Amino acid sequence: MCLWNGRYRWLGLALLVCTLGAATACQEDDVFLPGVFPNASGFWSGQYRVSGCALSGSSDPFFCDEVFFNGASLILELELDQSGGQLSGWIYQGELVGDVVGAVDQDGVVTLDGVIGGLGDDFITTILAWQAGLLGDTLLGSWRFWVEDNAGQGFGAATVDAWLTLYGPSVVKFFGCAAEGELGTDTQLSDGLDGTDCQLATGMYVEGMEDGASFDVYSFTGAAGDSIEITLRSEDFDAFMLVAYTDEEVFWWDDDSGVGTGGTDAAFTLVFDVSETVLLIASSYWPGETGAYTLGAELLEPPPTAVRTAPAAREPGGRVRALGGRVGKQGRQDEGASESPGRRFRRLAGRAKGPTE
Repeated sequence: MCLWNGRYRWLGLALLVCTLGAATACQEDDVFLPGVFPNASGFWSGQYRVSGCALSGSSDPFFCDEVFFNGASLILELELDQSGGQLSGWIYQGELVGDVVGAVDQDGVVTLDGVIGGLGDDFITTILAWQAGLLGDTLLGSWRFWVEDNAGQGFGAATVDAWLTLYGPSVVKFFGCAAEGELGTDTQLSDGLDGTDCQLATGMYVEGMEDGASFDVYSFTGAAGDSIEITLRSEDFDAFMLVAYTDEEVFWWDDDSGVGTGGTDAAFTLVFDVSETVLLIASSYWPGETGAYTLGAELLEPPPTAVRTAPAAREPGGRVRALGGRVGKQGRQDEGASESPGRRFRRLAGRAKGPTE
């Protein structure tokens, strides 16, 4: 009999092949032909929010009350290889890394299990149940996992239930948050920050951003030679804006350079040496602030004197120069860290890679 992955589930195609008396024996390799199963391979990342957290063997409320139920979402990254219906790969949660195995069925249901971290890490996450549906370049589903503190820093262990969305390789995203749309030249759009937006998780360091800050992501494409003034205005909160390449490398930010009510709008000018798409991240300077905002892009012709003479920021190999901006205020915590190093998650720099042997 032909069985799928040891789950005792008949495959109609396999039965047909066996019934017709194929010349070769009925093997699993004959069933797992390319294209039979939906493609779940590649690099995925996304944010998840917790719906339940129960401590085990601990009276410390920090883990459930502060890490997960302070409103912050958490970032997850996943690198999957696929062979027929079988999946395997690496999983990343900040600095923690582990391997996963699982399967995808012909309806696009992905089931995974594995472990993140190990005895040398502060935390170890054991996946108890993880099942998601593959919808194009998006994985949607629920996740139950058990987290244990290996460093003895208080919370012991907890069983956590969460809902997550992971986006595939072709989706433009920033720290697991997919771009909501594209901003055009000489246009502005209206949106807002609220409790449903993506957030920077505790200890997920981004230069200039604070833990727990809500943010929206938009893409913008400039033509070679363009000078574009980008503005973020809000009457409800202190606007804060970042710009990054599509590989999520942040190369500029601003707090109060815009001209607006109360002097808290954000603005800077981008000079495109080549045609390039960048990510604009709209956020608030103080975590927890919400409200409406407008994000705009204006073509400057000819470039003003300030654009021609002001110091510019450009990383080695960069294609876009940023002018103006980077005004900051006193009073926030340094480097986005709200917890001690033992309780921080820090995103791996650049594309995630598995540990070496």
